Amino acid sequence: MTTTPSASNFSLASPEEVLAYIPHALGFYPRNAVVLLIMQGKGLAATLRVDLPAAEGSSDLVAQWADQLVQLVHKVPDATAVFAAVYTGQGPTGNHDSLPRHELVERLAPELVRSGIQVRDAWFVGTIRWHSYFCLSENCCPSEGFDLPDLALTETHLRMVVAGSAPEDQLWDGTGIAEWENKNEVRSNLDILAAEFSGTVPRESLIKDWARLLDEDPVVAERRLRTDDVLCASLLLSLNDRMIRDILPYLAGRGTLQAFEALKEVSRGVEFGRASQDFSDFLLGTAACTPEWDRLERLWFFCRDLLGVAEREETSALLCLLGWVNWAKGKGSSALKLFGTALANDPDYRLAQLMAKLLESGEMPSWVADPARAWRLRLEGRLSA
Repeated sequence: MTTTPSASNFSLASPEEVLAYIPHALGFYPRNAVVLLIMQGKGLAATLRVDLPAAEGSSDLVAQWADQLVQLVHKVPDATAVFAAVYTGQGPTGNHDSLPRHELVERLAPELVRSGIQVRDAWFVGTIRWHSYFCLSENCCPSEGFDLPDLALTETHLRMVVAGSAPEDQLWDGTGIAEWENKNEVRSNLDILAAEFSGTVPRESLIKDWARLLDEDPVVAERRLRTDDVLCASLLLSLNDRMIRDILPYLAGRGTLQAFEALKEVSRGVEFGRASQDFSDFLLGTAACTPEWDRLERLWFFCRDLLGVAEREETSALLCLLGWVNWAKGKGSSALKLFGTALANDPDYRLAQLMAKLLESGEMPSWVADPARAWRLRLEGRLSA
């Protein structure tokens, strides 16, 4: 589920504008999925994307799939209605009665209505045409459907691009980052630090390096990350310590003081105190706080850049941190892709195994469904429909 960016002067009053908006809400162009735009009254609150079940699946699997979507919709406070778009990658069918995956809509729509959620409309989105599942009259909907709009020319797409949104053609899997020109120097410093601290990783010192980077002006921090070989080496060294790795999202999302309090309690290995409990709740997405999104954004970009100099376990750690931040934002599909790459890099990497299992079960942070606490794209204005 992705929280809908706040943006005014956008109209989602027509199917064409809604279809143009969906890739911006998700950050990529959906395939083989159903997308639900979840409304709170006249406002758009969240966008949910879920993989379609196997076409040959049983009626019981379809029922389970529909039940899961209804439960996810109701995690958005005060949800009142949805628009649904089914993306199959198939071509036009030629008539209303044979729209692909109609059995899913016929199961899902009544379940939503019975639960108190209005279904405003549901569309089949093919490769070149779209159809409404609910319109069976030639007077308003031709049997061959409507041509898909040229999304690049729609008002919604143009306004979103101007506001800074740029959906990807497909999900990024964590690969393709260019190797740094000074990689050899960074790796040499890493070897020196590893030998110097062999057997005793200076956790507080290493966490302070991350904290200073997160507290700095982003432009200054990025320049220092790229030019200070010793600093970069210390960041990589810290990723081999799983306690430091796990505390980094908390350091970014809750602040430096809280992170050091949690580190003290966890390091003592005694019964959880307030700080360590908050740390655990935050990582599992059950904390009642509002994450510090600016700092988490900076952590994401630092981790992405470090992929250009990382190797082996460091790469797996960075992919997991990137995946966790995306999961925290409600970008579950993107997060799962990154955890998949981490597992391809190291099938036994425990954090990637646990997070992939968590996402596959449909779990998401509590703040994702709370518009007051959830991450939002920084776009001007407000979306309405």
